[in-house]
Amino acid sequence: MGLEELQREGETLVASAGPYQFTRSRKDAGWGVAFGLAYAAVVVAGIYGYVNRNPDFALINQDYLSDPENCPLHGGRRLREAGQGDLPAFDAGEFMSQAAGWLGAGVALSLLLGAAFLRLFQHLPETMTRATVLIQVAAPLAVGAGMLGSGQGRASLLPLGLAALSGLAFYLWRAEIGLASRLLGVSAHGLAANPHLITTSVLLGVASVATATPLAAALVLSFMNGDVVPNPGRDLAAAGGACLDEAGDPVLCCAWGVDPWVKPAAALGALAMLWTLLLANQVRVYVISGTVAQWYFAPPGALHATRGTTRCALGHAFGPSFGSLALSSLVLTITEALRNSAERNAQENQDVLSWVMSCIAQCLAGIVEYLTKFATVFMAITGDAFFAAGRRVTDLLARNLLDAFASTIWFTPMVIQLAAFSMAVGWGFASGGVYYLAHRGAAAGVEASPGLNAAVLGGMVGLASLFLLNFLGGVLLAVLDAAFVCWALDRDAQSVSHPEIAQAFDAVPRKGAVVEQPGGGLAYGGLAHEAPAQQRV
Repeated sequence: MGLEELQREGETLVASAGPYQFTRSRKDAGWGVAFGLAYAAVVVAGIYGYVNRNPDFALINQDYLSDPENCPLHGGRRLREAGQGDLPAFDAGEFMSQAAGWLGAGVALSLLLGAAFLRLFQHLPETMTRATVLIQVAAPLAVGAGMLGSGQGRASLLPLGLAALSGLAFYLWRAEIGLASRLLGVSAHGLAANPHLITTSVLLGVASVATATPLAAALVLSFMNGDVVPNPGRDLAAAGGACLDEAGDPVLCCAWGVDPWVKPAAALGALAMLWTLLLANQVRVYVISGTVAQWYFAPPGALHATRGTTRCALGHAFGPSFGSLALSSLVLTITEALRNSAERNAQENQDVLSWVMSCIAQCLAGIVEYLTKFATVFMAITGDAFFAAGRRVTDLLARNLLDAFASTIWFTPMVIQLAAFSMAVGWGFASGGVYYLAHRGAAAGVEASPGLNAAVLGGMVGLASLFLLNFLGGVLLAVLDAAFVCWALDRDAQSVSHPEIAQAFDAVPRKGAVVEQPGGGLAYGGLAHEAPAQQRV
């Protein structure tokens, strides 16, 4: 729909410009149906749980569960209907009366911090990268120096050693770090050309929360089906009013026992919620990638090259490619479940084999997530089915990535995350510090603990800022991934759509030009034989 409207309005958008496919057929549709059925099943289970819930579930508190009369050993009984006192609510009256305005101002000004974050990476990527590297070395160095100055010589060895190792690692990887800074500049440039991606990402985030809320409610409602039963960890032979375990330690006399159908329903609900959240993230990556690709491959000089691109990408995400996105997010859901299972098994067993299996699971999960991300980017550009996109993008990455982008891919998220953390911590300290300076002279009757309120305020503002900056950092990284795949497709076609972006990616260590092998496959020859790429006109 977006393309047809733009063509009717006389815009210079050509469907055949570059590899971006505007007209697409529906792919992997069955997996979209499977997601819908799983979602509906959990919602139905939640409705059933609400209708059949134990109405006295809300009466449970620690005092109730400590009374053995409420779970006699001879058999279960329904919760008594006698009114029980509600749990006391946390009273933050003083904090809210004194710091509510400060909190609102601090969070609101975090938006300016976010704008500065993007501007700095757009115009000063090398400075931001060097600053984050310096902070990662200087922070443990300062901690170690402080401990050494206070007489804690042995304890200071750990932070000082960490600072030394970090400094050595960053020195050895200085070329890759410099390249990562240029790539972050590319990402910020792409985001500046498509500023509506931030608004779209925010709206998609809100939509994902709204979509996951019924599943969370269904999980809560399902656990309201059951009865109070004797605590399984309670020593049934113990006499007296107090309840003890086999070691003689006091425990709660009662526990909440759910109905038999609740556990499998809760497992399905948890998987469905994880699937939903991962699907929302895949949609976000898909929309960002599709939007960036349309801008990247737009003919030079096209008027309003970004007009309607997000709407077009959204239409593809919730239309022809929804099944593929459901499948890709299901793969990530299974991967995450297996990784968590291996990690939980290692923590429970505490043996070498379990830890080795957990490490293997972590590595395999990282590879699957990495390839799935690029398969999603490729789907957004070409409209391929998920597994077809995975095969094609793996081949593309093998020709462009193994000795190039991979050498910097681990640095760009590190720089983004550390920059976000540093700026958020700094803003939190500044907010709390200004509040304390303004309130430290308050009378005791007006504000009993200005220092504590300042610490809480600084922590809350810092957390809000960290959430915002990490969100913007995620958008930056998604733009970078999309720009890299677009550049790789350009390179396969021996063309240059954006010279400034190509210049940054061409700086990475890479192979030679694309050549056709006798069998028909593509490979790269030596750099000495590389023909100059032609700028697309």
